[in-house]
Amino acid sequence: MFGFHFCKVTGVSMSPRIPENSYVFVVPWLRIFNLKEGCLLKVIHPRYGHIVKSLAKVDRNGLFWLKGHHKSSLPIEKLGPVGKSQIQGKILWVFPPK
Repeated sequence: MFGFHFCKVTGVSMSPRIPENSYVFVVPWLRIFNLKEGCLLKVIHPRYGHIVKSLAKVDRNGLFWLKGHHKSSLPIEKLGPVGKSQIQGKILWVFPPK
């Protein structure tokens, strides 16, 4: 509607960077700009659905490899790469639970 939205992050795969039950502010149109390693993204993953992860790297084929921050998070090899069309938006702000 306005080019942005909020979503709740459940699970611990992104903690401590994004604590469990935080809300994140997602801007979809920012996905068209150059994305750098370490930026936070909301992605529609073919196997895991809507997920929030950090960009680990962009390979030479232009595919995006993602990672979590918690030790229990899936390794990047298990997540596999995603294409730019699967990126739902870039996360600008994290609002941790009180």
